[in-house]
Amino acid sequence: MSINPPLLLLAGALLLTGCDRDRTSGLCTRFPQFCADLHGDSWCNAERDALVQARYERAGAAGDAGRYRLMSSLEDYRQCLDPLLDIEYTKRHERKNDKVETLVDITEELERLEAQTADSDYPYLQLWRWQRHGDRAARNAFIAQAERPAMQQADLQLALARLVRHRDPEATEQALHRALALLPAGKQPPADLMGTLVELYVSQQRYQEAWIWTTIMKELKDSQQVDWGQMASHVRFDEDQQARLRQQADAIVRQLQQGRYQHGGAAY
Repeated sequence: MSINPPLLLLAGALLLTGCDRDRTSGLCTRFPQFCADLHGDSWCNAERDALVQARYERAGAAGDAGRYRLMSSLEDYRQCLDPLLDIEYTKRHERKNDKVETLVDITEELERLEAQTADSDYPYLQLWRWQRHGDRAARNAFIAQAERPAMQQADLQLALARLVRHRDPEATEQALHRALALLPAGKQPPADLMGTLVELYVSQQRYQEAWIWTTIMKELKDSQQVDWGQMASHVRFDEDQQARLRQQADAIVRQLQQGRYQHGGAAY
């Protein structure tokens, strides 16, 4: 008997989903305080499960990393629930009241956590305060600790590059390449990361680097995102030059795919 591979994948996904629900149900049974204020129907299951797990992990390990994860889970849960409050339930109006009470509770919990972490130097929390509350002191502190070990995460380096992009091209380039070097094997670089590199190099008239990273974008992302006409308006390379640049681009693509990219300036 042959079995359709997509059916196997679907069955695996359902088993994993069931495992997640069983784990969450078990946590709620053992630690009802993690679930008592959450809504009870089937809406926002994934967000609710993630919040229960974050509460459980936060209870077992103090620290700003746990607080940040819990805050992120609370916000995701709140954003999922909020649009549902506009739905008019015709059979069970108490469902809406249940969600309203939940929304109030988790908003208050999130506000308490934000107050507790208002002075934290944990980079993700500094970025949180800047992005959600426009806290310039947090923004400046985030930028100032670019070299700290805690900042050596690809997403943090990309966030740093976005913050300094228009005032410090050298720091922007360094952060973008560092973000690429921190990506694990098999992780696709964000298109806007490579696009920012191309724009940076074009603005500095470093057209060989711009051509290389445009080629890399074409290899790793949708080729429709690449505007070769715009590149040609700045500079044209002959066939020998293109062959040499393509070799460099191919080498970088392999490094990125294997999670071992290193930026060596002109010597790619």
